[in-house]
Amino acid sequence: MKAAVCTAYGPPEVVQIQEVPTPTPGDGEVLVKAAATSVNSGDARLRALNVPRGMRVPARLRMGLTKLRQPILGFEMAGRVDAVGPGVSGLQPGERVVVSRGFRFGCHAEFAVVSAQGPVVKVPEQLGDQDAVALCFGGSTALYFLGRGKLAAGESVLINGASGAVGTMAVQLAKHAGAGVTAVCSAANADLVRSLGADHLIDYNAEDFTRNGQRYDVVMDTYGNAPYKRIKNSLKPDGRFLMVVGDLVQTLAASRQKATISGTPNDDAITRSYRTLMGLAEQGAIKPVIDTVLPFTQIVDAHRRVDSGHKVGSLVLAF
Repeated sequence: MKAAVCTAYGPPEVVQIQEVPTPTPGDGEVLVKAAATSVNSGDARLRALNVPRGMRVPARLRMGLTKLRQPILGFEMAGRVDAVGPGVSGLQPGERVVVSRGFRFGCHAEFAVVSAQGPVVKVPEQLGDQDAVALCFGGSTALYFLGRGKLAAGESVLINGASGAVGTMAVQLAKHAGAGVTAVCSAANADLVRSLGADHLIDYNAEDFTRNGQRYDVVMDTYGNAPYKRIKNSLKPDGRFLMVVGDLVQTLAASRQKATISGTPNDDAITRSYRTLMGLAEQGAIKPVIDTVLPFTQIVDAHRRVDSGHKVGSLVLAF
């Protein structure tokens, strides 16, 4: 099968399409043939080892000293079940699914093996593969943080970085939950974010939301430039700070602040999120936001687009 292999840490050009063995599903596993996958900020940061301050050594120890131990990146894919291993029930070849391998990666390939008990969720008939996969990374991350932050109807939430993969989903999910949504993004993306349900827009080039005197029940930073120290005066007395991105110093500081929530979703949380996302999309309550769809063979261009910092929503690769 063809796979995008990250040959070293470095620029987009270190990613090369190569022929690698097609995996075989074992006991309790499913082989999925890809129709679409995505390249997100996590893929690009790991490819370049562009990790938050203080995280470079831990990242090398976990992921590989000179190059990635798992050289095929990719958190999720949408496609069809190609084969099932022994002991698998409830899934049949030909069924359309979205799957995640999380930080085990491996979804930037024509096939991937996943546990049938893990994040494997059927795709609604009316939802296309590209749309389905575009919901996954940003949507599961947003659901995880908004859930842990216990955002409730009638509360106010500010979302910093509202036009990215996580931000565009967070705006929609927060609005669906009945919250009042203030979105921070560039003026160029204001119309899009407003169309997703944002009640108020702040252009970060024109206004510093941390200095305007407004306070919120929840502040969510999806970009990484608004640590607790900067946003603490934007929280109401019982407010919660959702730190989606942060460096080691910010993470350590956050651990001392009861108001701060950080972390990453596990497989069970991702599975629940995928089910919720597919259900909401089927109802028309949320919609995918896709920056660009490129052929899988143009994955280097996809990494360049993510590196530019101007990606809006998800960047999808089609097989």
